[in-house]
Formats: sequence, C-alpha cells, structure tokens
Amino acid sequence: MGETGARAAFAHGALQAQRLLRRWWRTPTIYMQALVFPVFLLLVFRTVFGDTMAAASGGDSLNRYVPLAALVGTVFGGVGIGVSLLLERDSGLLDRFRAMPVHRTSPLTGRLGAEVARMLVTALVFAAVGYALGFRLRHAALLPLFAAVPVLVGIGFSSLVCAVAVRARNVSALSGLAVLFLLMLFFSTGFAPLESYPHALRPVVHALPLSCGVDTMRGLTGSGAVLAPLLRVLAWSAAMTAAFGTVAVRGLSSPRRHRA
Repeated sequence: MGETGARAAFAHGALQAQRLLRRWWRTPTIYMQALVFPVFLLLVFRTVFGDTMAAASGGDSLNRYVPLAALVGTVFGGVGIGVSLLLERDSGLLDRFRAMPVHRTSPLTGRLGAEVARMLVTALVFAAVGYALGFRLRHAALLPLFAAVPVLVGIGFSSLVCAVAVRARNVSALSGLAVLFLLMLFFSTGFAPLESYPHALRPVVHALPLSCGVDTMRGLTGSGAVLAPLLRVLAWSAAMTAAFGTVAVRGLSSPRRHRA
C-alpha cells in the first residue's frame, strides 16, 4: 500500500515529474506535437490567412493566431503523455509502482507537474516566435499571465487524456482525442471571428475551452476583455481536472485488467 498524506503526495509526484521530464527530453515526438506542428501552423495561418483575417476582424491577425498556436501546442502535446502512460501500463511499470510504497496519486500528479513545465516552455516559445513576427502584449508585465493561460487550459485537457489512456485498450483511442482537438481548433475564435460562424453555433464556439483561452490571451494584447474569458478558462480547467482527474487516479490505482 502506498504512503498517504499531502507531503508524500507532493514528494512522490515531484519524483515522477522528474522521471518523465528526463524521458521526454529524449523523445523527439513530444517536440513535434508541442512545438514544430503548432509553429508550422502559425506560419501557415499568418502567410495564407493573415491579410484576410485582418480585413475581416479589423485587427492584426497575430493577435488571434499566436494565442491559438500556443494553445494548440499545449493541448496536442498532451497526447504524448497519454501514449507514455499506455506504454508504461503495458510494460508493467505501473503495476510495479502500485506494489511500491508510493502515494496513489503520484503517477497522475507527476504527469501533470511535468506537463506544466512542458506547457510553460511551449507558451514562452510561442511568445518569442510571435514577438519576432510582430506580436505584442499590452504590457510586458502581462507575459506571466499570457503563459499561464495555456497551462490552465492544458491541465484540463491533460487530465482528459490521462483518463482516456488508463481505460483505453490501445493508442487508437488517443488518436480519436487528437481528432476531437483538431475539430475544436477549427471551431474556436482563434481560427475565425465568432461572427463568421452560423448563429446556431456561436454560443457553442464562444463557450469552448480553446475559444475562452484565445479570448483571454487576445485581451492581454488590448483586443478585448480579459476577466470574463479568464473566469471561463478557470472554470473549464477546474471542472475537467476534477472530473477526469478522479477517473485517472482510480484507473491508475486499480490493478491492470488483462485485455483480450
């Protein structure tokens, strides 16, 4: 049986996070999902749709595309932790952790802790790329909040990925999540102004997590409100982490089922 208590949870989660970060450092796929693809997406959007978006929205397209690309990097990069979780489950490593005196939540909290570090790096990289292209925040002091928004959104989605991974038979379930995330990319206020969507879809698009994140980050450039979309981001993050985190912890704490 694992150790209990907040101190054990923090210490064991930190050790798990260090272990994962060392592994991810040697895994090129993580960088492809978290950095290369979103940077390429940003450059394509800026080159192909930049003038059209500026004409349609009456503002700099970078204020829309840099936040969207940063969020895509954090969300799609999170699929990698689901793959690593499946590999560790199938190799029997998670079963060995259950037999050791470690806190039952540490496999999940460690992954989320490692994800926070990765997401911070991703957000700062996109801030730097955006700055090189001409993207500017309202004030430089807002950079920590700009970087925090993708982390908040990403934690919720990472909890979802972990919850699916612990119940999945193979990586095909995670491929389905990637398709869902891709659909959310196109149905967000980062891809196009809200007014360009059909009236029936506007409330849905407006309320989706990626739209809330984009609207908050755009607000930090002076292109809109900050508080209202930020509160929606916090609500989404808290709800997804609580719901899917509970499922993930239970799945990680249960003995592995043998699958046919």
